[in-house]
Amino acid sequence: MKKQKFSKEALEAYNALMSLSGEEQQLVFREVSQSETPEPDKRSQKEKPCCPHCGSSHVSRYGKTPKGYQRFVCVECRKTFGEKERPVWLGSHYPKKVWMEYIRLMNMGASIRTIAEALKINPTTAFFWRHKILTALKDGKSDAALEEHTQADETFTQLSTKGNKNAYNNLHRGEPVFREPDYKKVRKSGHKHARGSCSSTRGLNQGLVCTPFAIGGNDICWGKPSNMGAPSSEDLDSVYAGHLGESVILVTDASTAARKYAEDKELPIIQLKSKTESRQGKYNLQKVNNLHSSFKQDLRGYNGVSTKYLENYANLTIFKQETPGITVITRATLLTDKLRNVSKVARWKDLRDKDYPPFVYEGLDTMPENGVSI
Repeated sequence: MKKQKFSKEALEAYNALMSLSGEEQQLVFREVSQSETPEPDKRSQKEKPCCPHCGSSHVSRYGKTPKGYQRFVCVECRKTFGEKERPVWLGSHYPKKVWMEYIRLMNMGASIRTIAEALKINPTTAFFWRHKILTALKDGKSDAALEEHTQADETFTQLSTKGNKNAYNNLHRGEPVFREPDYKKVRKSGHKHARGSCSSTRGLNQGLVCTPFAIGGNDICWGKPSNMGAPSSEDLDSVYAGHLGESVILVTDASTAARKYAEDKELPIIQLKSKTESRQGKYNLQKVNNLHSSFKQDLRGYNGVSTKYLENYANLTIFKQETPGITVITRATLLTDKLRNVSKVARWKDLRDKDYPPFVYEGLDTMPENGVSI
């Protein structure tokens, strides 16, 4: 057996140790042999998750599981849940790698049919996956606060009932049933207006869906559909309530609704009187107008979008606006990270039964009957 040799450094340390007195050697041995007790890890407390059942952030700790996982109870709905991750693909019959490829293709702008053929899944499944993801993009935005000079303006899209006439029969969930097309239910005119591409009245009218958007000085965005036709101050409040910070200063066009909303909420406001003012100078509406353009460009890429899903596509445009200047691959990675843990995963049944927003039915003679709406 070969005799092991000391390294140069070890030999120097040995000689230095041998040159010490007996008491000093014992002190060194005691210090080296004594096990170090590490200081307790002062980790910052994790933020409490939102309730996966109702989405409320008002939760309390509720003990731990036998395996040591933290449990929580929702103060609002009194249901309990754990702290484990809830990815958007939770409960899916397909493996995670299929979802990862789906997210990549979706982020590249691939159509439902293209994705379905590439992944060998049903087009209906591909459609509902898209809306599971778009619904999850809203997660964490309930407390989004816009600060400083906040550009706010509205954009308008045609009321669309795309994909509703035979959608339920196409699912093959039961015996085929006759369903009256939704355009007869939600349009006063009763005209078909293929894919919502035209209106029976010129100019700003009750056949247009209003979607207010706002971009804060902190680059936080917010917006969703609010009403039909020109908005009122109450319509603006239904969108912006809870999302305007203490330092907010609204920058809008010469809208009467925006002025009244600012007066009611006692908010400082800068109103631009002309198109020239909205495009130039220190205060302008360029950012929010660019957001409107991106929103409509996204809608054109899908060849028309049903009004019932309009808020979901607004979520996608906002996500893109808040992650500018990055590649498609990087954005897909950010999207995947966001979808790994969501407060509430949209169920297939909820997406299938999704109806038009209540404001679509306001002013109509009849409200929607209870039943399946796709």
